Amino acid sequence: MLLHKLLVWILSVLCGAEVTSGFVYDRARRAGEDGTSARTDCLDLQVRVFSDGWVDQGGGVRARFCLCFEDSVGNLGQGALQLGCSFSNSPATQTEPPSFGSSLNKSVIVLQELEGPHNRSASQYSPTSGSCRNRCFELVELEPPNCRCDNLCKTYNSCCSDFDQLCLRTEGGYECSKDRCGETRNEHNACSCSEDCLARGDCCTNYRTLCKGDSSWLQDECADIKMAECPAGFVRPPLIILSVDGFRASYVKRGNTVIPNIEKLRTCGTHSPYMRPVYPTKTFPNLYSLATGLYPESHGIVGNSMYDPVFDATFTLRSREKLNHRWWGGQPIWITAQKQGVKAATFFWPVAIPLERRILTMLQWLHLPDGERPYVYAMHSEQPDTYGHKMGPMSTDLNNPLRLIDRVVGQLMDGLKQMKLHRCVNIILVGDHGMEEAQCERTEFLSNYMNVDDIILVPGAMGRIRSRYPNNLKYDPKAVIANLTCKKSDQHFKPYLKQHLPKRLHYANNRRIEDIHLLVERKWHIARPSEEEMDTELRHGVVKVPEGKRHCGFSGDHGYDNKITSMQTIFLGYGPAFKFKTKVPAFENIELYNIMCDLLGLKPAPNNGTHGSLNHLLRAPSYRPAMPEEVSRPLPSGLGLSGPEDLGCLCEDKNKVEDLNQRLRQAIDDSRNLPHGRPAVLFRTKYLILHHSDFISGYSEALTMPLWTSYTVSRQVEVSPLPESLSNCVRPDTRVPPSYSQSCTNYRADKQITHAFLYPPQLSSNGEKKYDAVVISNTVPMYPAFKKIWSYFQRSLVKRYATERNGLNVLVGPIFDYDYDGVRDSTEKIKDYSSGTIPVPTHYFVVLTSCLDFTQPADSCSGPLSSAAFVLPHRPSNDETCKNSEEESRWVENLMKMHTARVRDVEILTGLDLYRRTSRSYAEILSLKTYMHTYESEI
Repeated sequence: MLLHKLLVWILSVLCGAEVTSGFVYDRARRAGEDGTSARTDCLDLQVRVFSDGWVDQGGGVRARFCLCFEDSVGNLGQGALQLGCSFSNSPATQTEPPSFGSSLNKSVIVLQELEGPHNRSASQYSPTSGSCRNRCFELVELEPPNCRCDNLCKTYNSCCSDFDQLCLRTEGGYECSKDRCGETRNEHNACSCSEDCLARGDCCTNYRTLCKGDSSWLQDECADIKMAECPAGFVRPPLIILSVDGFRASYVKRGNTVIPNIEKLRTCGTHSPYMRPVYPTKTFPNLYSLATGLYPESHGIVGNSMYDPVFDATFTLRSREKLNHRWWGGQPIWITAQKQGVKAATFFWPVAIPLERRILTMLQWLHLPDGERPYVYAMHSEQPDTYGHKMGPMSTDLNNPLRLIDRVVGQLMDGLKQMKLHRCVNIILVGDHGMEEAQCERTEFLSNYMNVDDIILVPGAMGRIRSRYPNNLKYDPKAVIANLTCKKSDQHFKPYLKQHLPKRLHYANNRRIEDIHLLVERKWHIARPSEEEMDTELRHGVVKVPEGKRHCGFSGDHGYDNKITSMQTIFLGYGPAFKFKTKVPAFENIELYNIMCDLLGLKPAPNNGTHGSLNHLLRAPSYRPAMPEEVSRPLPSGLGLSGPEDLGCLCEDKNKVEDLNQRLRQAIDDSRNLPHGRPAVLFRTKYLILHHSDFISGYSEALTMPLWTSYTVSRQVEVSPLPESLSNCVRPDTRVPPSYSQSCTNYRADKQITHAFLYPPQLSSNGEKKYDAVVISNTVPMYPAFKKIWSYFQRSLVKRYATERNGLNVLVGPIFDYDYDGVRDSTEKIKDYSSGTIPVPTHYFVVLTSCLDFTQPADSCSGPLSSAAFVLPHRPSNDETCKNSEEESRWVENLMKMHTARVRDVEILTGLDLYRRTSRSYAEILSLKTYMHTYESEI
């Protein structure tokens, strides 16, 4: 308060106005946030002036407020206060403010951080008159002129003046001690150890353990809670969601000595080895994906900081703009609950409210009568993220903040047991992302690659680039990409146009995602130089980290590719709804929204998750997924009238044509090449099923190429080269009318495109079967550069994978996603984007399926399946690898692993539904479809 009064007095003197309260300080950025170091923080503050008869409309007094911090976690040390005033007008309003003098003696000044345009409603002054007595953490958000006492009043600067005094009490600590047992009630204590505290619902969480001799929850044996045991008045088991910021999945290996309560939840409930965050692996995108089941490109929170070109506004963690509802899309779980009559407690807690107070508040809410009691709660811990940034994820010093989090978890569980809710409540404990080792020495400076004067870079563990000047016609993202691609042998980032990013990232279809994206190598950062580093560049010709600046206050960071091991985080489920002592495969965090809805008996809003894919986590799942109905069934096929000359296709051995065509008429058993059933087409189209001796295709009349091709190879498969007579042979398929067939002349006319086979003839065991495979209905258009990838996959990787897995079913086909929205393009859109007579796919997919038990062959698997999927970008060059000139064995497989995907991704991009004939339940199949191989080391 002294600092507050001093600031207000200085402002009144400097600015010629008598000012009153309304001072707000938003803390400075901490070390490691957005890849920055700890330093003296100067906040540009906007002074909004409101007076009788005039309201500031964007102008006002501008002040600079500097605080020096002793360390990287925001502890205020000895520092200086620097303050100055200047007047400014909003160019948009052109409103002249009155002269600043004694007429403003009743003005109110509110200071807030300058981080770009602000939401007017989020930044306006709120009165603080009134009291929080008997109102602490009320579950209503009062509108002005009332002051507030809910847990968001700190965020909105609208708390009653006595909120801290009454609601953030710390006297006596958060636990009972022996000398407090049976104490006389003291309203100033943080929690009570009096005899009536159980009835009043305000006991410290260890009251019964310490004062009544009960065992703690941690001391009890694991309980197999087969059904909810709730006190009278509970109409459903409540759901508590605990999220821990920056909890790397490997932290669980620190075990009972560091995190005993978390370890017990993991052991006694349901857990996965890790949970995959969405990309970018930042806090706000992931917390909101957890809450909505949407990818960032769908819900709109594409980063911790972002610019919206339509709003012409910038969102950051430190700005008031983040409180503007216009940024937040989708429907979070608490809104879903409220819309369906289930009360939800607020999900966001300001840092100013200690973790222990949050736990006690949730327990007090649970003590409310049924008509007032929320049934869904959430608490987010800012730790261990802050210390992970500061110390690095491998540091043993991180054990102390982990112990703090674990102690808070223990307080929750003891509090629930004390209220007889420990066998009633369902608990989900999750992280938002992991943490990677990172230091400022490992920084790539963009100015070493390009002129950075005309661009804006969002820096850190990932990079986003846009033009500094909106509507700059000279700004060419493709040219920028070319200037950044494969420029150095030790380059630590890869540039992408956003539509070329791996599809598994789901990070393209939003205007807030810049056209240029830099995927940064783990442990590294991307930055544009500071002014000091610019001087270094001018002196030495290249930017380096200056000597004396090596220690920059952080040793860890996140934001990297979400398949990297260090970015994975934690999932634990505990309570009557979750299975007992069960380990499940890893999954992506977008899947949790549906399961949260199931636990609460809610109907989910539309989302990117696959409802039912996590049924195996639950004892008795309420939702039973059903296989989707097929929209288009295949047409009957027959012999057409085309001859070899009709389509410009030639094969030397013309005498065999009739015999070979007769082979195509023979019915072939589907069971070997379609062991898991025929893919269903979930959109309206016309297609044929074309049988061959070694493969089967679903051939599209509109695309004049297969929608899919399936074949099964055995462990003993041999790859034999084509005989010379077939090396250039492509022959018509007489089952397909010429009007629905490609023409060989088209490939000869377009030098940029060649043809390739979806099923490789080299896998066929004899000459006649190879002839079956060189029909034009087995061809697709390919860029010559991509054909190198495809050929290596067919001749080398298929054989190796089949040998390793005791056989393999291979499903391949084209993808068309010209508008990069992650969904199959319509036939009309494909035609609009196609410049030639043959539509050129944007990607090709590969789905590999074998038996999880490798002792069983792929074509007769009676147990669970194993699958791997890839969505391979189809582009005219292989510059993404920077190794195109080397042997394919040195880069193709790594490129494919970079573009790994879920089977579900393939389905959405193609409009197909796979695995329709198996011995497994459909819920188990959905789990298979949503699993993604990361090809990373184990956690």
